[in-house]
Amino acid sequence: MPVERIQIDPVRNRDAWMDWRRGFVTASDVPAVCGEGLFGSSAKVWAEKKGLTAPAEMNDAMFRGIIGEPAVLRAIQWHFPTWEVRPASVFLCDRESRLGATPDAAAVIPGRDGIGIIQCKTVSRPWFEAHWLDDNEQAVVPLAYELQTLTEAMLADAPWAMIAVLIVDTFRWELKVFPVERNPGAEAKIKQCVLDFCRDYLDANVQPPIDPARDEELVKRLFPRDDGTEIDLRFDNSLPGIVADLEAAKAVKKQAETDEKIAATAIKAKLGEHSFARLADGRRLSHKLQRRAGYSVSDTEFRVLRVLKG
Repeated sequence: MPVERIQIDPVRNRDAWMDWRRGFVTASDVPAVCGEGLFGSSAKVWAEKKGLTAPAEMNDAMFRGIIGEPAVLRAIQWHFPTWEVRPASVFLCDRESRLGATPDAAAVIPGRDGIGIIQCKTVSRPWFEAHWLDDNEQAVVPLAYELQTLTEAMLADAPWAMIAVLIVDTFRWELKVFPVERNPGAEAKIKQCVLDFCRDYLDANVQPPIDPARDEELVKRLFPRDDGTEIDLRFDNSLPGIVADLEAAKAVKKQAETDEKIAATAIKAKLGEHSFARLADGRRLSHKLQRRAGYSVSDTEFRVLRVLKG
């Protein structure tokens, strides 16, 4: 079945675009479905497709990505004036593979065959350093973004793809570009993972396993309130060990907080009324008065996990 191309502006027609996305496993869903999600697992994708949770509300990172996309394209034009780049403004969908994608831009680059696609990213400097640098401090694209971009190239039938990331710092914005080559083996794996996900979970109406390392926000959204009842988990042999891990982690955290307070107090005493101090190893310390404006906090409600005695 051929890939459908629906002309759409994800910014001006966001609601229509979101409606189209709900019917497919999109390129941004693919990393989670393949077990490589940065912002959730396949359980998160399942819950959104089933309508159990709404798509994530607009946050600062999402807003930066949307507003930053034109800035990425402008930076590309600045650094690579021979490239022909324009917003794609198209939703691609393959009903047979149940995949969908919205490439950010299409491009023609001298020396490269055909029309390629570009995936734009706008990230803060700390996020880039935490997730885009390997052990040797070399820039490497996170696998999640490679899978997303490869899915877009596959649906667009583009001979090549590129990830362009604009790194936003306080005083400097830096553009880096990374080629993503077509990979038939990886593309076949993506299709199989998506079909398996649809067959085993979406169509079967079975929730995928929660991934505790990725699904903190999903669990909060799925179970925002308790109902006052008690569940019998005495036959779950894994749970006592997990509870022991929780208690051990809390103890380590408490001790670390105590150690931090002791160290900070010792340092503050040595600085006395001085604002700064210089250390033997070249580092400097600062202990300056800071004023925080008063504000009122609105009422909130949230569930609290405690370990109780039987």
